[in-house]
Amino acid sequence: MKQATHYTDHDAFLQDAVPGSFWVSDGPEHVNFWFFCPCGCGEKRVIRVGRGYKPEAGPSWHWNGATEKPTLKPSVDLGHWHGWLTGGVWQK
Repeated sequence: MKQATHYTDHDAFLQDAVPGSFWVSDGPEHVNFWFFCPCGCGEKRVIRVGRGYKPEAGPSWHWNGATEKPTLKPSVDLGHWHGWLTGGVWQK
């Protein structure tokens, strides 16, 4: 299990590259949820999420909108890592 740490500063997010950390950027119709793989490989990914809903244009995820204890549905599959972000914790 790995804690999901929210960053408000994009540059600090990129510089620190903490496994499981995330930064969000608002788009016109959805939110981009950027994160570093929780496994510690250093891979940075972005997924399309909706605050309180799952965008119809896929692939996309439902995000509860929380930055302290975020939850994404459905699971996140990166190929080499597959798991869930629930209540602020990444878990396989």
